[in-house]
Amino acid sequence: MELFVDNVLEKVSDGGFEPKRFRIRRLKTISGLIHAVIVDIKDEQSEMLVALSVLEDKNKYKIIK
Repeated sequence: MELFVDNVLEKVSDGGFEPKRFRIRRLKTISGLIHAVIVDIKDEQSEMLVALSVLEDKNKYKIIK
């Protein structure tokens, strides 16, 4: 899966909850590993730092075009 800044991701929902959508704000390198800073579409003020390997897991996140 190719991830770029400003892509919109949707977290795959467990248990029938409404899926959350996130936007990739920027990419960051920590100890030689690439991480993505993502923000909730509904709350642009809170940021989360997530490893790229987690975002590429199709059981957890999918890209929304």
